[in-house]
Amino acid sequence: MEELDGQYSEEEGRASVTFVRSYPVGTEKVWNAVSSADGLDGWFPSAVAIDLSTHTVTLTGDPNMPPSSERITAWEPPKRWAFDWGEDTLEFLVQGSGTDAELTLRNWLGDRTAAARNAAGWHVCLAELAVKLGGEEPGGPHSAGALAWQPLYDGYIREGLPFGAPIPG
Repeated sequence: MEELDGQYSEEEGRASVTFVRSYPVGTEKVWNAVSSADGLDGWFPSAVAIDLSTHTVTLTGDPNMPPSSERITAWEPPKRWAFDWGEDTLEFLVQGSGTDAELTLRNWLGDRTAAARNAAGWHVCLAELAVKLGGEEPGGPHSAGALAWQPLYDGYIREGLPFGAPIPG
């Protein structure tokens, strides 16, 4: 099984799940992969349209979530951006150099019992991002070729992450 690297924490009364992943590509490539519709395509669970003029993100096409329009809460290219997603906030931080990049993905949770569920989901998505950054075409987190979500979910529960939020689908 994959190493379970999603970390749960509570800060200032709000729970989060955080992943820190390193990639042997430059920060510009990682920034593009997490901050543009084309970059997010193939690894992110929804199709994304980013409108900086209205500070909104439109999310569609996720079989487990209804379409939504969300508020961008931070936009600091080429390092950090964040947006609300329902009761959650999703934050991306890119650091590194022209040859090596580190991505921190933090999912601030509106409901702490979503920690194991969301950690498993982001784990699957980040595996697809690694495929994309490696120069191949990812199948997407909902594809038959993606990492299996259930064993990851079970593993995160064993690791002590809060659970109990509804499982879509």
